[in-house]
Amino acid sequence: MQSTAQRQTFMEVAGRDVGSGGRLWAGRALSALAALFLAFDSVGKLLQVEPVVAGTRSLGYPETAVFGLGVTLALCVAAYVIPGTSALGAILLTGYLGGAVATHVRVGSPFLSHVLFPAYIAALVWGGLLLRDPRLRALVPRFGERGAPAGLGRRGEVMSQVISRDGTAIAYERSGNGPALILVDGALCSRSFGPSASLAPLLAPHFTVYRYDRRGRGQSGDMLPYAREREIEDIAALIREAGEPAFLLGLSSGGALALEAAASGIDIRKVAAYEPPYVGQNGNPGGADHERRLQELVAAGHRSGAVTYFMRSMVQVPAPFVLMMRLMPWVWRQLKAVAHTLPYDAAVMSEFKVPRARLRSISVPVLAMHGSRTDARLKLAAQEVAEAVPGATHRVLAGQTHNVKPGVLVPAVVEFFSA
Repeated sequence: MQSTAQRQTFMEVAGRDVGSGGRLWAGRALSALAALFLAFDSVGKLLQVEPVVAGTRSLGYPETAVFGLGVTLALCVAAYVIPGTSALGAILLTGYLGGAVATHVRVGSPFLSHVLFPAYIAALVWGGLLLRDPRLRALVPRFGERGAPAGLGRRGEVMSQVISRDGTAIAYERSGNGPALILVDGALCSRSFGPSASLAPLLAPHFTVYRYDRRGRGQSGDMLPYAREREIEDIAALIREAGEPAFLLGLSSGGALALEAAASGIDIRKVAAYEPPYVGQNGNPGGADHERRLQELVAAGHRSGAVTYFMRSMVQVPAPFVLMMRLMPWVWRQLKAVAHTLPYDAAVMSEFKVPRARLRSISVPVLAMHGSRTDARLKLAAQEVAEAVPGATHRVLAGQTHNVKPGVLVPAVVEFFSA
């Protein structure tokens, strides 16, 4: 059923651009950048330029293969730049670039600068195509939802608002059946951007799921000055709307907010927190300096600067990945839209140190989780949360990082909340 609808939408927009002129030209620019680089590489191989030949030999290929690689790459680039075959060209280039990644892995090249470089080019290839081709955008759910009538969310979801204690309107969506469960997002996330959209359908068979825009994000309002207590009151308003005590599932700083809500004594059944980032323990940098710097950047109107500072200085995302995100305007625009709430998350995190005294006051069951492949600081944080909360359960999710897979997280949550 879904694929049929997607095919219909694809055919409706084929041959006409339904996006903005800025989007179209940004797509052309990204595509041109990728095509020019790849064309230059293919010409070097076709002309047997010595540095290109030597570089290919250093990767373990015989000199006789260089010309064939050049022909293959030239054909892929040609297919990509011709509008009628651009999607086919992107697929072929993805295969070619995937082989380049595998080659660099095989010879032990540096990870960020060499192994991942073909992936950076692939991101340009697909990012440019997504921006300039409305047929491809029609297949991407985020773009397809823009024209949805007001009040309608994804299938089976009801969109509404609840008024918090200070008069702020908090937007939320409800789906599923069963006891109430509230999803609490982490930094930069909202209903339209983040993990809650993937988690809700998996939780809906077991719970009535409430996912909401934290204040200042999406369709929710805001009121200054900010205080952590206001966000706790937002959760309390959702619980009143549900008409019963609720389960809370919080991810990252949303996990810390869920724990703070439990410590406040509002009507909560149980809390599951995945990797609350209390990374300021044991002399690790962070704390008030991060919150202060974020406040300065937001106050000066430097939203891009605030997002970059958060990613590079706080989350320690490698610079090339931040650059790639900045080259994807549909992503960077969403991050900038909620950048002013980054100081809110820093305030929730209590200088990024485990608030042991407050956690000791929690009287409801708590599950603190982390992935087996995550940052050592996040592992330690989850363990210390479990030690601080009376009777809390600690669980490790095998193979997971901070970006936990919904299909792994949800069974653990359902098991804990159903016990």
